[in-house]
Amino acid sequence: MTVSSQWEPHFSRDSFATALKYWRSINGLSQLELVEALSLSHRAFQGVNQPMLSKWEHGNGQPSLMRRAGVAAFFQLPYRYNEEELRLIQGVKKYDELFIGNNPVYPCTIEEFASYSWNQLPALFRDQIEYAQQHYRNISFDDLISAMSIKELHVVVALHHQAMVGHIVYGKDDNGQDCLLSYLAKDKLLHRKVHRHVCQLFDGKKILLAAVKPYAKTLLSDIYIPEKYQIGELSVFECDLTALHANPFFEQLHDEGRVLSLLSHHQKVQRERRTPETTD
Repeated sequence: MTVSSQWEPHFSRDSFATALKYWRSINGLSQLELVEALSLSHRAFQGVNQPMLSKWEHGNGQPSLMRRAGVAAFFQLPYRYNEEELRLIQGVKKYDELFIGNNPVYPCTIEEFASYSWNQLPALFRDQIEYAQQHYRNISFDDLISAMSIKELHVVVALHHQAMVGHIVYGKDDNGQDCLLSYLAKDKLLHRKVHRHVCQLFDGKKILLAAVKPYAKTLLSDIYIPEKYQIGELSVFECDLTALHANPFFEQLHDEGRVLSLLSHHQKVQRERRTPETTD
């Protein structure tokens, strides 16, 4: 996608129509091509058609904030939120507790990635990883290993001056399929780098990915990652990394696409609250 300069239209509620038409044209997309690309990349755009997009471009009605922010994310451009929109965004951040709070006082970088088998992992690193997994992913490795029938377990540790600042835990199940059990980092910037390392590690492969938190499940299903099986609250998704790399929203999961995911999950929560529970 083209990088925006100061004089080019930006995405916001007031300038959405102008920005949409400009960036669609500058990227060489017809209205129909953009509609297809959006709807095939994220569930938030299901039901959007060419006449609807044409109305948006002519300022005849406007999509929801979720879709406006999503279009900006598709073009890998920022969305400029007004005060009302910022209040709404602040309210939905509760669904993703991992990076809420201030930036680190002392920023650091990843100097190297070190690989270990689970049994060879230094005890300090293992304790830190197990703590992070339990508190931020809501399921222990013992439960994951049992549920997914993991036979081989390996760890990649992200290091800064020999201190761990991120990790990746993966293995193989009974069928020999690669399984990603966990990856985390100490702040958002480092998490992006660990995320990229995961993508390199499994480039061109299909992997199984575990999710327990409802927000994580929405994030994965929204970009059409299929759920392979479910055990209690644990959902296991099958990810084709080659297909995911072609999805513009996958590349934006930790940037502009994060707001789209949060708003989409909020919409799902609201629907579930309005749906009465059935009793036998």
